[in-house]
Amino acid sequence: MKRILVPTDFSKYSLHAAKLAAAIAKKFDARIFFLHVVSIPINETGIIPGQTQQDVAEGLFILKMVRKNFQKLLSQDFLKDVQVAQAIQFDGVYESVTEQCKKHDIDLIVMGTHGTSGFINEYLIGSNTDKIVRLSEIPVLTVRDEVKDPNFNEVVFASDFEEGVSESFHLIQNFIELFDAKVDLLRVITRDDFYYTEPMLEIMEKFAKEKGLSNYTSHIYTAESVQEGINQFAKRQNADLVATITHGRRGLARLFNGSITSDVMGSSSVPVLSVRSKRR
Repeated sequence: MKRILVPTDFSKYSLHAAKLAAAIAKKFDARIFFLHVVSIPINETGIIPGQTQQDVAEGLFILKMVRKNFQKLLSQDFLKDVQVAQAIQFDGVYESVTEQCKKHDIDLIVMGTHGTSGFINEYLIGSNTDKIVRLSEIPVLTVRDEVKDPNFNEVVFASDFEEGVSESFHLIQNFIELFDAKVDLLRVITRDDFYYTEPMLEIMEKFAKEKGLSNYTSHIYTAESVQEGINQFAKRQNADLVATITHGRRGLARLFNGSITSDVMGSSSVPVLSVRSKRR
């Protein structure tokens, strides 16, 4: 892990993401690329043909504020001795993130789960976060609260362990192995998604064997909802990280459908690592 992308809107949630990224960067001698996306029609000069003088003045003012915020961010003590770069983009959020990932061969995206509103981009909330997590080819690590100890000694991997999960798990497994973490394989059972315990445990054990896992345990957990089950179990295990695989409309969609992924990310007291499924 050598290149980490951190989209930022300079909110406290983005600061939490920056601190976590810095801790990871120090551990693996990685470089952080900070990205801010400006959502109004301006460019690097603040001037676009056809704009009024007021538009130009507003654009230049916003760019001045963004650069000031970057200066403040990059002067933080937690970034001392960390290699950093910064970029301001003027396209859509997902498009900007995708472009930066390709340009710098990013290994990990670290994002806060909430942002701010107003003329400085509100891009860390709602559909933008969902779209990045759902479509990114790069693993996305989201964080709501400040992480005091980013060692990730215990990881909860929540899944249905159906066909295709094994193909996508390798990115999560790489992360787990980097931190030499224990893995809690978790299948949440709800009234709307019932599955008998013994057959599921056999499926989970087969999965663990196929992936060559050694430091792991398998768990079936019953809850009113998948979100509650994941959060309750992670809290019970005192886990440091929750890992999931996101996808389209089949298989795991029964677990992480609609707003479930967002709910887990937004409500989890620990960071959430999401990887896009290879299933179609």
